[in-house]
Amino acid sequence: MTYSELVEAAPRGAAQFGAADLRRLPAKVLAELLASAPPAERELFEKGDLGAIGRLTKAGFWPLVYHLEPERWDALSKAEPIHPGVLAALPVDDARVLEVAAGTGRLTKHLAARARALIAVEPAAPLREMLQRRFPEVAVLDGVARELPVSKGWADVTVSCASLGPDPAILEEAERCTRRGGLHALISPGEPAWFEQHGYERLRFDPSQVKIPPHDPELEEFFGPLDPPHELLLKPL
Repeated sequence: MTYSELVEAAPRGAAQFGAADLRRLPAKVLAELLASAPPAERELFEKGDLGAIGRLTKAGFWPLVYHLEPERWDALSKAEPIHPGVLAALPVDDARVLEVAAGTGRLTKHLAARARALIAVEPAAPLREMLQRRFPEVAVLDGVARELPVSKGWADVTVSCASLGPDPAILEEAERCTRRGGLHALISPGEPAWFEQHGYERLRFDPSQVKIPPHDPELEEFFGPLDPPHELLLKPL
């Protein structure tokens, strides 16, 4: 998504963040966020312009949550369980599986029970630490989707859940890490039609069949309406 699209799509909870929160982000994360903004916006931010600060917190909403409010993200992921049809259609039994952007383990818990070997990659340290505590038997690594710390062709299946959007560099890296004859799987990615146009089969499941557990209503005040992951996109490699 472009900077303006990120600003437009930000949930209401973005209003709870301010300039001090942006400064608390890891330096690399803040630098990437600023690099995504127009030069004039960066200049206004450095001058303390409230409008620019507000737009930057909207554009950086998800990094702010991952790094500063990981418990909120964890609560959201628990309130939005993956559709059982998606899990049933995901061919990971007895496979070597690479999970990209694993978060706090919404998908990991299912993969760990079915895969022969599992590597989970997560770039945000607070989420990664929660993930490793929950799944000490899983190899949890620090890394970003464009530069995965995994050898070429290691995985039978490379998968991610509700975390990635259309980005050719990310797809190339997933293909590098997946063996020939393996599979790239995406659960509810951003802009699924783009992936369809790039050779992915798109499977849709009825979201009303997902049993949403009891949760704090504040979650929806902060993040907006719940939307459990209910699509699966698959591409043989």
